[in-house]
Order: sequence, then C-alpha cells, then structure tokens
Amino acid sequence: MFCKVLGAFCSGITGRLIQVEADVSDGLPVFCIIGELSGEVREAAPRVRTALRNTGYRIPAKRVTVNLSPADFRKTGSGFDLPISIAVLCCLGHIPHSVTEKKVFIGELSLNGDILPVRGVLPMVERAAREGASACVVPEENREEALLVPGIRVIGARHLNDVIASLLGRRHEGEHVPPVSCGEAGKPGQAMESYPDFADIAGQQPLKRCSLIAAAGWHHLLIIGPPGTGKTMAARRIAGILPPMDREEQLEVTKVYSVAGKWKDRKDLVRVRPFRSPHHTVPEKALIGGMASPRPGEVSLAHKGVLFMDELTEYKRSTLEAMREILESRETVVSRLGEDCRFPADILLVAAMNPCPCGYYPDRRRCMCSLAQIRRYMGKLSHAFLDRIDLCVSTCRSSEDGRREDGCASADMREAVAKAARVQKERFAKESIRFNGQMDDGQIRKYCVLDREADRLLKEAYERLQLSFRSCGKVLKTARAIAALEEAGTISAAHLSEALCYRYTEGIYGEFRDRDDF
Repeated sequence: MFCKVLGAFCSGITGRLIQVEADVSDGLPVFCIIGELSGEVREAAPRVRTALRNTGYRIPAKRVTVNLSPADFRKTGSGFDLPISIAVLCCLGHIPHSVTEKKVFIGELSLNGDILPVRGVLPMVERAAREGASACVVPEENREEALLVPGIRVIGARHLNDVIASLLGRRHEGEHVPPVSCGEAGKPGQAMESYPDFADIAGQQPLKRCSLIAAAGWHHLLIIGPPGTGKTMAARRIAGILPPMDREEQLEVTKVYSVAGKWKDRKDLVRVRPFRSPHHTVPEKALIGGMASPRPGEVSLAHKGVLFMDELTEYKRSTLEAMREILESRETVVSRLGEDCRFPADILLVAAMNPCPCGYYPDRRRCMCSLAQIRRYMGKLSHAFLDRIDLCVSTCRSSEDGRREDGCASADMREAVAKAARVQKERFAKESIRFNGQMDDGQIRKYCVLDREADRLLKEAYERLQLSFRSCGKVLKTARAIAALEEAGTISAAHLSEALCYRYTEGIYGEFRDRDDF
C-alpha cells in the first residue's frame, strides 16, 4: 500500500515542504529511506521502527520504503521522524489517509514514542501557512513558537499517541488554534530598557558622536584606543539607541534564532535588537556559519543588531577576510553538496582594538613598542577590510572626574536617531533599504546630493588622501547620515568635512607611517 504525508525542513532560514512517501510491500523485511539524505535523516529508520513498536504498533515482516521527495536536494534535521511514522501507519491501515491531507508533521521521536523539539519550527510553519496547509503538528515544546504564525491551526503533541488521537478525532489538551494576528510590536521604550546608558561614560565626546552617527545611518564603526577608555562600554550601548524593529524585522530575527535552536523559553517574537560579542578565539565556522548541518553563525545571530568584535587584531586573518563580503552583501552563504544555504547577516559591526601591542601608543612614557612592532600589529588588518569600515574614532585616557555631560544620555541619542530614521524611511520608501549605510552606488548618486563647496572638497580629498572609490562612497554615506541628524536636505562642506575626519587609520597613524624612528 502507498500513501504520502507532508513534512518540512529548513534551508538557511527558509522553510521547505517535503512529501514523505511510504510504501509497504512484499519482500525481504527492510526499512529503507531514500531521497538525498543527511546522516541524521538516515538514522530515522531505527528510531521510527523502535518508537512504533514501543507505542503498540508492529511493522509486519515486509519491505518498507520511504522516499523524501523531491530528491534533488539534501534533507537535513531530525524533524522527519514524525511524518515518516504517520506515513507508515497510514500504509498499515491504522490511520485513514484522508485525515492527513493538508497537514504538515514536524518532530523527532524518542525510542518510546515521545515527540522531541526540533530547530527551525517557525520558518517551517510559516511556509506551510503560505502554501495553504490547514494544520501543523509540532512538538509541544515548539508549540509557542509555531503559534507566532497567524492563520494556521497548530497541534502540539508530547507523544505519538497524541498525534494519532488528534487525527482520529479524539481531541486532546495539546490542540490549539492561534489567533488571526500575533499582535503588534512592543513599545520602543520597553524594548530598550535592558541596555545600559551612554550617560555612564564620562567624557569621550568624539566616541559618543561617532556612536550616534553609526546608529543613525547603520555605519560600521572601529574604535581605537588604550585599555580602559570606554571602547567596550560604548559598543554595548549602541544597540540601545538603534530604532526599534518593525514586525517584519522581528519575524526575520526570530526565524534566525529558531533555526539556531536559541528560541527556547520565549513566548513572543524577538523584539529587542540583538547584541553579540564573540570572543576572538571563536572558530571561523561559529562566527560565519556552517558545520555539517548548516547553522547560523554569530554574524547571523546579530542580524538587525550589533556585532561587537573586541580585540580585532587578535582574530585570525582568514576570519576577518571572510567578513569582507558579508559586510557588503549583508548575508552569509554556506555551500554544502551543491546546495547553498543563505543566512541573513545585516549587521552593524562595531570593532575595537588597541593602538599598539601594549595598548598605550602614542603615550611614549608608557608605550615601549617599536615602530616595527606597531607596523606589524596594524598589518594584521588588511586595507581591503579597513576600507569597509565607515567610521573610525580614536579614544584617549579621559581627564574627566566622573561628571555626566548634558545631551549624551541614551534617551537623547535615541530620540535623535529616531528622527534621522524617519527621514531615511521617507527617503527610501520606494527602495529595498532603510538606512544610509545600506545604499549601493546608484543610490549614492541619487540621494547624496552635494552643494558646490562640498563637491569641490570631495574632489580635493580624493586626490590628497588617495581615497578609493569605495572610500568615497563610504564618506558620502556618512555625510548623508550627518546631514540627516541635522535635518538637512543637501550635504554641505561641514557635513563632508566631519565624515572625512572619520576615515579609518590614516590620520591616527600618519605621523609615524613614513618614519623610521621616533
């Protein structure tokens, strides 16, 4: 007898529906699963066979063939156990095939029939709803996650017998019907309360100004300075002044955390912008994403939020070079056996580093590093990587006595960023971007309008500073953000001058770059 049911799995953060076809026929007793399978899917056969036996259903001594269709791409994950078991039970006549139509089954089975949670339920259920499925059967521990998708019936089950009871019309306590809508985004003020305040940082006005510009235009920021000058403190506060996420962004971030298996103990969408701070010893696959069964890395877990890379020069050179394309494309691609898994990585990169190996240059009373040591230290960062940084600011030991300065609290900065965000929302209403830092070359020419004096200044800076075309674009985007903070329609020479001051390390290290001694 032949029958088929629907299952699902994730490719990147995109759910895909799979037809699980089962056939029980005469022949040598064997349980065979085919269809371009990963290791965990191939292991489903003994799990399903043992779970069915311990649940009270015996598979006769016949040939059982299960096909996961279509067979032209690799299936990963452990969520195929439940649909395989339901398809086999339909073939054996224990469940009418009609009751499984337009239902999607997701879940891993233990050997006694318990249904265990799986990763990526949210994008799977979202795809099922989009393709017209009437219901989704998911593990009870994934039920809250599945309920975030409106307009589809969700059945949460703890045991295989619960699923069979529901299909046969015996309603059980795990069955739930979600509301038509999942509600609106929370209030911005509530979402930001968990972040520390910029008012805690005494002095460091250039750093605060750069943090404001970075948040207003989504510009990558590099902070260079001695230990204890507030680099990490500022980085941890930037996510708190970013504009609140809209529902589409919240859903996308939640899908990333669902696929990564980090949505546990949540009952709502991720409403606060992520902040991730991986250690410099993190493996490249953990940072970028990958492994045998592709999962999001730290850059994807920071999607729509801040990725803070402290001690930047301590990261492996190959890891930093891998970040270059991600900063431009805003996604990471993991290739496995001919299939590309794409994970979003629209991050605001904030990096911090010391100015030299000991950390105290240019204070020659404390810094004992030689010119060669400093050059070797800075050489760990390629020019191509630095060229993708929009803003660079140098910090120094503050002479402040701890007094807080007016206008530098996170609430004030958040209000200024919100005003700039509204301007950018109107400007890019017909575009696929939201911030100045995301503009491509065509959009830069369209929206970065210079007055006559600013145009003359840019031409002069291009020649004198030996800027690349990418650097010119970064300067224009930064100047556009500065103008947005001042609610100016045209970029003036003052806006452009400030943006030029933030161009990475030429100004900071220019004093010794051409010298052979101190």
